Amino acid sequence: MRVNKISVILSLVLLPLYANSQKGVDDVLDQLARTISSYKCLYFEYTMKTEDTHFNTSELKDGKALMKGRKYRVSTKDIDLYSDGVTQWQYLREDNEVMISLADSTEDIITNPLGFIMGDKKEFKRKLKGEVNEDGFSLLEIDFYPWDIKMPYSYIRIRIDEAGQKPYSIKYAGKDGVNYTIRIKNYTPDTEIPEDGEFVFDPSKYPDVETVDLRE
Repeated sequence: MRVNKISVILSLVLLPLYANSQKGVDDVLDQLARTISSYKCLYFEYTMKTEDTHFNTSELKDGKALMKGRKYRVSTKDIDLYSDGVTQWQYLREDNEVMISLADSTEDIITNPLGFIMGDKKEFKRKLKGEVNEDGFSLLEIDFYPWDIKMPYSYIRIRIDEAGQKPYSIKYAGKDGVNYTIRIKNYTPDTEIPEDGEFVFDPSKYPDVETVDLRE
C-alpha cells in the first residue's frame, strides 16, 4: 500500500502543534487552579442563563457562592447548598426539604461552578479555542469534550480572564437542548474568613424540615 506523502507531512507538522496546544491548555488550567487554591476564601456572585432551544425560551437566575478550601456554600432564590468537604446538604426552600449526600468536589457546574475547574479533567478532551472578546475583556476560551459519549452534555466551555487569573463564564451544552451559561461577577478573593459552621446545614433554623438522606 502506498503511503500518501502529504498525509505523512501533515501528521508530522500537526501532531507537535496539537501537543503544544494541549500543553498550553494544561498550563492555563493548572495556573488558574493554583491561584484559586491559594486563596484563604473566595466569594463571588453569578448569573445563570438557562436556554431551552426546543421552545426558544430563556431564564435568568442569580446566585452567590462562598468557598473555603473544599468547603462551599451556594445560594439561589430556590436552593441553598452546603458542603463541608465530606457531606453535602441541598435545601429546597419551597418544599422545606433537605437532601443529604456525600460531597464531591467535581460535581456538576450548575451547583458548584468552580468545583469543575478545580476537579480532575482526565475524563475530558480539552481544546484551546483561542482568544475572544466579550464585554470589553480579552478572554481565553477552552472547550471540554467528554470521552464518555453517554454523558448528558456535548461540551463544557470555559472563558478565562487570564490577566486577572479568574474564570469569566462557564457554558454547559446539554444534549437535551437545554443549555446553561454561568457568568461570574463580583469575584472577591480573601474576604473575611468565614467560620466552618457556615458550610454546614443547621436544621434548627428550619422548623419541620423534611430530611432525605441519600448516603445510605
